[in-house]
Parts: sequence; C-alpha cells; structure tokens
Amino acid sequence: MTTAAGAPGIGAYDAIVLAGGRAARLGGIDKTALTIEGTSLAARAVGAVSGARAVAYVSSAPAPRWVLAERRIRVAAEDPPWSGPVAAIAAGLEGLADRPQPFTVVLAGDLVGAAPAVALLLARVAHTVDGVVGVDPDGFSQPLLAVYRTAALRAAVVDVLASTQDAQRAGGRGASMGAVLAQLHLRGVALRGSWCADVDTPADAERHGIALPTGEVRRVRVA
Repeated sequence: MTTAAGAPGIGAYDAIVLAGGRAARLGGIDKTALTIEGTSLAARAVGAVSGARAVAYVSSAPAPRWVLAERRIRVAAEDPPWSGPVAAIAAGLEGLADRPQPFTVVLAGDLVGAAPAVALLLARVAHTVDGVVGVDPDGFSQPLLAVYRTAALRAAVVDVLASTQDAQRAGGRGASMGAVLAQLHLRGVALRGSWCADVDTPADAERHGIALPTGEVRRVRVA
C-alpha cells in the first residue's frame, strides 16, 4: 500500500490527475464529479495517489472546493482549453516543476477503481527504462493509467507538442498520447478489467451504479 512516504522501491513520487475532457457522450457534464457510494470519481483518483508528494489536478473547468482546499494539490489547466491529454500532462508537469520527483503517476480522473492498479504499477516501475503502462484485459495500453520517469515523460511531451504545433494552427489534429508513447521505452503491466474501467457513456455509468444528473442541472458541477 502506498503511504505518505512514497512507494516501495522508488520513494516519493508526483502525480497528475486529468480531470478535464468534454464528456460529450454524457451530455457535457463534469463526469469526475459523479459519485460511487458517496465518493466522487475525482476524489477516488486523488485517493489512489495518496502517497504522492504533490498532485497536479488538471481541468479546463473550475476545480471543486475540496481540491482547492487540499495543500498538496496544485490546480492546472491545459492551454488552450480542451486541447487533449498531452497538453494536460504538460500543464500538470509545469504545476509540479518546483521540486519534481523522479517518477510521476498519470491518472485519468474518471477511473472507477484505479487504486490497486496504481499500487501495482508503482511496485513495478523501479527497474524500468522510462516507466510502466497499464495494459487492459483486451491488450490495449492505458497511457492515462501509468507511471513514468518524469524526465523522460517531460522530454517526450515537449517534443510531441512542438512537432504538432503547426498542424494545430492549420486546423489539424493535435498531439496524441500514441506519439508520446512511441518515444518512450515502457514496460506493460497487465491489469484487471475493473481497475481500468472508466465512465465514458451512460451505459458505463449504469454498470457502476452511478446516477446521472438530468435536465437543467446537467452541466452544473456537483462536487
């Protein structure tokens, strides 16, 4: 289990929780504010990295009050807003730049059961080249459920953002996490399906017993 002192084998680490995204398939709600058994998805994500020295909470929307009140959390936003996970990770790294740790956990804010996955990834990362990435039961890498060597992640993100800047100005696609992963030497770690599960659709919410807001309150933050 991770503690405030860090993780076994690597000591202290930082974390980035990606709490942005448009949630188009859920009607544009703040899905990280959805709750399971009274705890929001955002709170579950932050709790999964309880041993982090500091946590960058990245979102284009206003952060909930409990996030603003927690001293180890630094609030950041991707620039421009809604510009994707690579830009969000860049913002998170900037928010952690005061005293960056050798390893950084990157975690999607809408995962429903990531805590055991984070613990396993932290236990496996010490002797890797650039880090470890979760692999779901279907064999797909989960770059937003991973632990990276901070310097390697920063270098890859900077390079990918620079290489896609002109394309974005021309209206093309922005930076992709696939391009970031292509620059890194990562070890895949097989994870249980429940550890990788997220909430992207109403069916996902129903599967996990999550009640969705309706009507005029749909776009209001609820946590």
